[in-house]
Amino acid sequence: MNVQVEVISKEIIKPSSPTPNPLRHYKLPFLDQLTPPSYTSLVFFYEFNGETQPAINEVSKHLKKSLAKGIAYLEAQVTNCRLCDFLNNPLPDELNKFIPFAQDGHIANEIALGVQLNMFEGGFAIGLCTSHKLADLLCMLMFTKTWAAIARDEVEIQRPQFVSATLFPPKGITCYNWGAGITTKKVTKRFVFDASTIEDLREKYTGLQNNEKQPSPVEALSAFMWRRFVGATKDDHDDKNKLHSLIHSVDLRPLIDPPLSPYSFGNIYGNSLTAPFLSSGDDDDGDQESSYGMVRRVQEAISKIDKDFVKRLQHGDEQLSLIGRPACSKC
Repeated sequence: MNVQVEVISKEIIKPSSPTPNPLRHYKLPFLDQLTPPSYTSLVFFYEFNGETQPAINEVSKHLKKSLAKGIAYLEAQVTNCRLCDFLNNPLPDELNKFIPFAQDGHIANEIALGVQLNMFEGGFAIGLCTSHKLADLLCMLMFTKTWAAIARDEVEIQRPQFVSATLFPPKGITCYNWGAGITTKKVTKRFVFDASTIEDLREKYTGLQNNEKQPSPVEALSAFMWRRFVGATKDDHDDKNKLHSLIHSVDLRPLIDPPLSPYSFGNIYGNSLTAPFLSSGDDDDGDQESSYGMVRRVQEAISKIDKDFVKRLQHGDEQLSLIGRPACSKC
């Protein structure tokens, strides 16, 4: 279904009070400098349950009050789809219509946060965008929890801790060019696995590898999905030793000495890269680079993002390796 969403209003919510002087200027840490100017987004769906339905103007008023800090706020009407129909088959590409900005928009350097209220027949959805230049996904979840607490008028509010620039001081990276990125068409698919299926995969891969360490749900699913992707996209003329890559983001907060609070603000994460050569065999039991072999490689790659990695990153040993020379040569 091609969901039609019509934006009916746009505004900037005025700050309810002046910004305190210590928070007027935010120094970008080194890790934030390396992050592309894009948006991280979430969409929350609220379906009316047949009881008394809140007036949508009251929902909007409540949102504006809780967000009265100077952010972009949009309201939109979904004209051809009930909320229950969309939730029965949520198409990933359609979700972008429920957020206020394009995820790869250049304004991510200018507007830090935006909210869009989408009104359906039978409910509503709240789309949220935060600038990836300032915050990672954990920060976004932290903001969402704090925002909900403020909306509920709670007294105890967890506030962000701005310590990242002290741990990862900014560097002179004036030549880093984010213009060169993915130019081919991107495809998004949605797959749903229940808890029992994931546990079966974890047990299977542990037994096949004779591995004492059971793979995490992410490790097991990553290997399973990636192996199937390779099998589905290969053809008879492909190089049998074709190189593929798999990237996982790892939270660095618990790896820093001493460990940081989960409320520490910034892009405090590292990326692990798994690049296994996969042969063309389809039989998991006979192919040594099949799914369970990939689990081992994924575990090894993620394990390299450890406390020693963080120390090297803080001391500068890993910093130049994170700055691609080809990108610098294009500036």
